[in-house]
Amino acid sequence: MLPNEPTNDFFDKRPFPLDTDLEMILCPLCGSGSTSIIHIRKPFQVVLCKDCGLSYLNPRLKESVMHRAYEVREYFSDGDMTGYRDYTSQEKSLRITFRSFLTELRRLGFAFGRLLEVGCGYGYFLDEARDFFPYLFGTELSSEAANLAQKLPAVNIRTGDINSLPLEWSNFDIVVAINVIEHIYSPLEFLISLKQRLRSGGRIVLATPDFGSFWPKILGDKWPSFKIPEHVVFYNTKNLRLLLERAGFSDFREVPFRHFFPLGLIVGKFGINIRGRLGQIPVGIPKTMIALSAQK
Repeated sequence: MLPNEPTNDFFDKRPFPLDTDLEMILCPLCGSGSTSIIHIRKPFQVVLCKDCGLSYLNPRLKESVMHRAYEVREYFSDGDMTGYRDYTSQEKSLRITFRSFLTELRRLGFAFGRLLEVGCGYGYFLDEARDFFPYLFGTELSSEAANLAQKLPAVNIRTGDINSLPLEWSNFDIVVAINVIEHIYSPLEFLISLKQRLRSGGRIVLATPDFGSFWPKILGDKWPSFKIPEHVVFYNTKNLRLLLERAGFSDFREVPFRHFFPLGLIVGKFGINIRGRLGQIPVGIPKTMIALSAQK
């Protein structure tokens, strides 16, 4: 999603972040500490691992601090430093995006059986998926968003992370995570947990902003998907595949993912204000996302 620019006003209106809110880490993919700095937004830095080529946030907020933002009501409706100013204003564009993506999953033969979406938000993807999958499940960290998603008919929603799910939530044919993996602090452990929820031969599909596309090169520091501090890892196709390989997945397939955004949201990044129906016109932006599927 196109992000909001961060401010220094957060949680309880105190100056943020404190030094105690931050942590320094090794590469989340290979464990190396050899890096070069490629982007600075004080006090945060995006660094490039010299050993495996992964880009990630270092220092970053401690996970417990970041989770406080996901759990507050305003994350999807009144975000300043993090979140979305109005997630519902993107509903039309998101539904078009998700239906296009689901059509690609069907074309590849992946649209059948039991679907689990991790990080389902308000449930727009799951609602569109009812024409593609007979059984729908979702998880969401935000209780506010999960409560709204629970109102969808014939969809099972749980509040919490993947490790909080009951044991019977398993044997899924496909697990989908859209705009999630870039938020994950321990991505290898996360994928292994998802793998345990799949049936033998089941598939995972990850969709994330493409750090290997031409957009970061053209936009530089203004690339919207830096979305600091909540995006903690920045993937290209090569290192996303390497991550999946290390989690024990195989049979990789790229899935076309065309992302649509409201026209008003796009031009607003350039200081142009468009309201009303004109601002809601969905516009597809190429090469903003990568989507990679792999088999257990």
